[in-house]
Amino acid sequence: CSSPLSARMGTMSIIAALCTAHVTAAATRTFASSRALVLAPRARGLRSYELRMGFADDLKSAFGQFGAQATAAKPEPPVVVKEDYTLSVVFLAGGVLLASLGSPFIYGAGSLPGVLILLLGILFTVQAGRIRFVFDETSFELKTRGSGDTDGTSGSLQSAGENIIVGGENRWPYESFVNYEFFPSGWLEKGWPPILVYFKETQTPSDQWGVGPGQSANSAEALARGARPGQVHFFPALCDCNQLKEQFELRGCKKL
Repeated sequence: CSSPLSARMGTMSIIAALCTAHVTAAATRTFASSRALVLAPRARGLRSYELRMGFADDLKSAFGQFGAQATAAKPEPPVVVKEDYTLSVVFLAGGVLLASLGSPFIYGAGSLPGVLILLLGILFTVQAGRIRFVFDETSFELKTRGSGDTDGTSGSLQSAGENIIVGGENRWPYESFVNYEFFPSGWLEKGWPPILVYFKETQTPSDQWGVGPGQSANSAEALARGARPGQVHFFPALCDCNQLKEQFELRGCKKL
């Protein structure tokens, strides 16, 4: 049997153990609370930093897309193709040479082919100084120089009026192009000046597509060879054809 003293000692030991456990638990909670208080600002700061960075990324992405769209949508500036007198000089020189040689078939009248070529050279010289080919935001257009225009590139360029063959304005949207070419084919790539510039478009009413050279250009045989139907246009190469070709490509004009 145990004595009263031993019983009291056991009770005190139990009380001491309970107190120790209570103090330890309280200390643990206090330490956890203090650690949470220390870490909370860091966590909030990190979260705030992440939010700020995410917002900055969103702004950068939005403005970046807006800038890219603005850049993509920026139209090309208007271009007036520079005139070129090479064809005029060739016809003038050839006409003078042939006319001076004379012809055994036309007595006393000189060479008729030479005279005709000379007249064409004069016409080409006048037209090269008068007409201009213009590329604006949407269309390719034939214009003429105004009376106050001294350089052929100012705002005094005037409309060339209606097309003398099929009527309508001498202005064609780029999306209406189905083909263009320089003749003789391959001369421009070799560095030689071409004689004719050709293009075909679909803006002109289809009932006019068979007028003039369009009849053969839109024939069943031509279409079977891969040609696209449309209105045919030819004009003498009285401008810088390298610049003309560059603008056709830059403006997205279709070519077979």
